[in-house]
Amino acid sequence: MAISRVTEPITDDDATIRAALEDAFLPALLPALAHATGDLSILRDDLRPRTLTPGVPQAGLPAEAQAEARELALAAIRRLRDGDVAPGAHTLAEDVRRTVAWMTDSPASDEYVELLMEELAPEGEDPRAPDWRLEADVRLRVVVIGAGMSGILAAIRLQQAGIPYVILEKNSDVGGTWLENTYPGARVDVSNAFYSYSFAQRVDWPTHYSAQGTLLDYFRACAEEYGIRDNIRFDTEVIEAAFDEEARTWRLRVKGAGGDEGDDRGRGGH
Repeated sequence: MAISRVTEPITDDDATIRAALEDAFLPALLPALAHATGDLSILRDDLRPRTLTPGVPQAGLPAEAQAEARELALAAIRRLRDGDVAPGAHTLAEDVRRTVAWMTDSPASDEYVELLMEELAPEGEDPRAPDWRLEADVRLRVVVIGAGMSGILAAIRLQQAGIPYVILEKNSDVGGTWLENTYPGARVDVSNAFYSYSFAQRVDWPTHYSAQGTLLDYFRACAEEYGIRDNIRFDTEVIEAAFDEEARTWRLRVKGAGGDEGDDRGRGGH
């Protein structure tokens, strides 16, 4: 999925870049530039974040260190702009490991690096996608209850595996929590990079912890991009689910928008 993944070339002059660096969050910018240029020497010990506490300006870096970081960043951005960048000799996983160690001042375990590589999907891959397809002679239909964040993901994975499915959604739109909860200040308390799908990352989130409307727009866009809306029955609430042991089938009782009830069934439904 290509939600805001296009990288635009840098065309600004030095003065414009220098002015922009005054507003940049340096503890995040330096690792990004180290990765982009392949030059991990940018991650200097004297420019390491002093704290990981949210809200602390520039992660506690003193003014002198901030000035050093901006000059280092300017030089790196110049190289990117002017095409003076050679590929690094290390792997992407090594970049991630070094970056985490630099930011936290502690070693990154193999398990944590593996998690980050899957969650961030920095090379645009989808490591959790199913690597199999439903066999043609297997009869299987899945019912997914709800078109929120998890329901949308379930539908995407089912499509990738070639499994027929239907989503039963009680509301008239996708989004789940982010459709229903519209109280003032409603927002996510996890970084957007971790709250969004690893295979559908954005680079233009308006804030680090996005508000309800932004998240709803994101999940709507995912539903549209992956073409799952045609498989959703909106205004359909599941009021009972019972598993038939003999038939090995879920039998569902549903209620439509007009209050009418009916039956549905699926094998291995979610």
